[in-house]
Amino acid sequence: MDVEPSANGNRPAPNSGQIFAARQAVPVLVHFPLEQEYLDAIASVDPRVQVLKTYEGAGDNAQPLSEVQIEALLAQAEVFFGFGFPIEWADKAPHLRWVQLASAGADRVLGEGLLQRHPDLVLTTASGIHEVPISEHILAMILYFGRGFDQAVHNQARRKWARYTAGEARGKTVCLVGYGPIARRAAALCHALGMKVVTVRASIAEEQPGLDAVERFYPIADLNRALAESDYVVIAAPRTPQSEGMIGKAQFEAMKSSAVLINISRGALVDEAAMIEALRDKRIAGAGLDVFAEEPLPESSLLWDMPNVLITPHVSGSNPYYARRATDLFCDNLSRYLRNEPLGNLVVGERGY
Repeated sequence: MDVEPSANGNRPAPNSGQIFAARQAVPVLVHFPLEQEYLDAIASVDPRVQVLKTYEGAGDNAQPLSEVQIEALLAQAEVFFGFGFPIEWADKAPHLRWVQLASAGADRVLGEGLLQRHPDLVLTTASGIHEVPISEHILAMILYFGRGFDQAVHNQARRKWARYTAGEARGKTVCLVGYGPIARRAAALCHALGMKVVTVRASIAEEQPGLDAVERFYPIADLNRALAESDYVVIAAPRTPQSEGMIGKAQFEAMKSSAVLINISRGALVDEAAMIEALRDKRIAGAGLDVFAEEPLPESSLLWDMPNVLITPHVSGSNPYYARRATDLFCDNLSRYLRNEPLGNLVVGERGY
């Protein structure tokens, strides 16, 4: 899986995001049940592009090809675009140079050791295409608890008319743990509602958009300090070895008893047992959860029966425009690839995202 040198003999560094298409024809293997219009968009990027696909049909009617058929396509592929990438596929793809994920997170692929076993392979993600739906999901969860909809739903199921005093988002503090595209848009939405926005992140560039919505930035070392002043805590950080379990018993003890935890990132970032204990003992007021340590969430989980918990089944990024946005992002990167330019959303193995 060597990267072809350029005309002047220079070779880009592994995982640099700059790679050189070696062949006149560039077979692109699409592992995504896309409608024909999106497959056509990929093919139209450049005459060299040859679109291969692992599905027959499209959308809900798509059916995967057989393992033998997929292996034959892998043997041709130079570029891969799709959800997930089984590590064993890399050994069956001798011409493969670049994997573009249709998901924002690369933790599952990295967890299998893809870049360790294939250091010349370039890996990119679809980070950024979820910022609209997930930021709106975050806002919906904030308003669900803030306006007392949790009480309303509970009473409605019991045909109980019980008036209550609903709260306001204005003046409340939201802490965004992580500050990527999703959190930046969530910050802008919360700021527009009159909320105070603080963030926690290892580092932040001054030129990043959305900083005007953030009142204060805390380093990771001051996580508990940020949690202590927050009414809503939103987990929006990538899953890395460093971030796993970052919200545990000590963090729940640092939070206000009136605080609500919202997790739209990965279940592994939160100690689920500690969270259940904090919810049960009312050390925090509630939790809006889209992701879990085990998915699907087992029927035996205590979270199902907790009245102060809102559960959505890992759908915060779902929207009618997903295929279009993912394809647009991929086509932009594919155009860069064919021009021998650095790719966007490059995953750095040592960093974990």
